[in-house]
Amino acid sequence: MAVESGGLLTFLAGLTLVLAAAHTLGTVADRLGFAPVVGELLTGLVLGPSVLGFVAPNVTAIVVPVPDQLAALASLGLILLLVMAGTEVDVQTVRRYIQPTIALATGASVVPFLLGFVLGWSLPGRYLVTPEQRLPFALFLATALSISAVPVAVRVLVDLDAMDRTVGQLTLTVAVVIDAAGWVALTVVSDIARAGQTNPLAVGRTLGVLAVFVIVVAVLGPRIVETLFGITSYVRSPALTGFSIVVVVGLGTAAASLALGLEAVLGAFLAGVLVKNPLDNETERVFQMVTLGLFAPIFFATAGLRVDLSGLFTLDTLLVFGITLAVAVLGKALGVVLGATLTDLTREETICLAIGLNARGAMELVVAALGLSIGVLTPTVYAVIVLVAIVTSVITPPLLRRALSHLPDDEVSGTA
Repeated sequence: MAVESGGLLTFLAGLTLVLAAAHTLGTVADRLGFAPVVGELLTGLVLGPSVLGFVAPNVTAIVVPVPDQLAALASLGLILLLVMAGTEVDVQTVRRYIQPTIALATGASVVPFLLGFVLGWSLPGRYLVTPEQRLPFALFLATALSISAVPVAVRVLVDLDAMDRTVGQLTLTVAVVIDAAGWVALTVVSDIARAGQTNPLAVGRTLGVLAVFVIVVAVLGPRIVETLFGITSYVRSPALTGFSIVVVVGLGTAAASLALGLEAVLGAFLAGVLVKNPLDNETERVFQMVTLGLFAPIFFATAGLRVDLSGLFTLDTLLVFGITLAVAVLGKALGVVLGATLTDLTREETICLAIGLNARGAMELVVAALGLSIGVLTPTVYAVIVLVAIVTSVITPPLLRRALSHLPDDEVSGTA
């Protein structure tokens, strides 16, 4: 019993420290004009082997639980975070800007994906877990560099009252489409990584199961969700609320996705899309408070706890980080510019989109964490990807604020 109490004490002490540090650093980052997720990511770096572990390793080992002890809570945070991301999808807005959205999303995802794949294919073998994993490694790196982070861009656009502008609407819709395509790509890439080789039949099966799953969710999901929300309105019990429905639908859809051999993040994202319409303001507020106040910081901090920066302090690895960051930023910008040539966007609007879509934030961490967990990414490459996510999330807000200030004051939402 004493052992169990001691283990529980260590876990609770470490969890308290992680949450306190995450909220403190997140608040500081927010006050400085950055996304709170930047501070939450830094929590893991500060408490993990990179800072506290280097200065006082005994304190880190005693006070902060190892990532495995927080894995269940971090996974739950990841699922809830993806459900929340799905609630950002506005199907009507996507349809309204369908042509420019497709053009921009294609360019902003395909170009960095191809450049990321080339980078992954050309990196020295010492950055791979095994030489045989060159293909899945390159695919994971390409997927990580091709996605965008909706929350970071949305936060800046809302703060500057720019969501009603054409560039604001397009930034949101394009980022949503890129993320949705990213979850599909991640599912296929993970299947290839676990198989250890490219099997056309296996990939075809995954795509087939994925298509059927999405169709079933799209056809049956809305009716089920509306019925469940209707029951809560009829019962009016504190034991059965809209918040309960959102959590159950999110976890259930994520579990169904896993059961079919797909990734849980895909099911969670689809669940968010399903619950968006019947979601009332109060339920949405409570769900965001629980997710952003408790579970998401645990996920972000755990991601940082896995990073050991000591492996980056070599000339070769720093060069790899610099190249990876350049490929991520320039690849995304080039893709947006190429996509914008098929639209009526002005130069200033194109620059805003190129900046706004460059933040990776939490989305890149999802890919990196999965790649590390299934043994495709080495700890060094994982650290590189996490730092790219942090740097792009840090530079996006001030650059986007400056770019938006160059737009005409009367530029409002319209046809792009």
